[in-house]
Amino acid sequence: MMNSKILMTMILSLLIQSSYGILGFHTCLQGHKCVYYRGGELLNETNEPGFHMMMPLITSNYNVQTTWQTDNLNDVICGSSQGGKAYLNIEVVNKLDHSDDCVLRTIGQHTVDYDRPLIYDYIPSEVSQFCKNYTLNEIVIKEFDKLDEVLLLKLVENVKSYGLDNCITIKNVRIARPRLDKEMREKFEAIENEQKEKELEIQRKETEKIRLEIEHQREMMQKQRDLDTTKIQMEIQKKEIESKAERQKIVDMMEFEKKQKASDAEQYHLEAMAKGNNALFSNPNYIRLKAYESAHSNAKLIFGDIPQNSFFNMGGSTFIPANGFTQYPNNTFV
Repeated sequence: MMNSKILMTMILSLLIQSSYGILGFHTCLQGHKCVYYRGGELLNETNEPGFHMMMPLITSNYNVQTTWQTDNLNDVICGSSQGGKAYLNIEVVNKLDHSDDCVLRTIGQHTVDYDRPLIYDYIPSEVSQFCKNYTLNEIVIKEFDKLDEVLLLKLVENVKSYGLDNCITIKNVRIARPRLDKEMREKFEAIENEQKEKELEIQRKETEKIRLEIEHQREMMQKQRDLDTTKIQMEIQKKEIESKAERQKIVDMMEFEKKQKASDAEQYHLEAMAKGNNALFSNPNYIRLKAYESAHSNAKLIFGDIPQNSFFNMGGSTFIPANGFTQYPNNTFV
């Protein structure tokens, strides 16, 4: 029962399509414009999306896309300067302008498959021109990122050379990572592994260098801290010595002032005594008194002969004694 329904639907669809062709009915798809050929000649008319009529059997129609589309080119050969090959998958994002003039002019110059000569047939030759200047190693590792920009500029120039730069827009070129055959892939994997080892070794050396620099900086900082600490301790010791010297200076000054005061007192005492003695010794009565007192305290009795040449001074009187006892004034005997 189900198979019968499907069969009837297919038959009905074929009949409708046949009647459309016979009657000249056709459909223009959304995002496209319909162009028409009659007797192999492109007609100067287009149609918007929807149902349309045309002269059956002698007129044919084509849907031409006027929205953004992506043209895919797979396994484009990139031959190096040394004969090695890489394979590229390339995507070109482009759009044909919706205006009747651009559609008819582009289709008139390059047919409804306009992107074939402008993009598909053009890219392989430009890829070949680019790749032949580099080794396979340079293409895969170093120069690969430049190719998309080069192709984008080349495509824009190519479209412009046909006077279609205001009708066809090349927005972007995307290229997948180059693919290699098994043998070349193994070689490049070995090269990449070796390169990674070198990079890791360089990174380890850089890390070790940084570590040593950090340790050196730490040691220098510690030495600087020790030096600062030593300077601070020396400054403290200097301050302590200066403080002790200042205290000793004060003590010495106090001792000096004390001795100075004692010396001044002694000097004052001696000067006072000198003044007093000067006053006393300038008094003849005092001198006479002292002479009497001295003579009295030093009186001696002499038995025997007195030397003939002896003389005695008694209070300002001189006596020359004779032999024997001599009596002097104030009952003083010598």
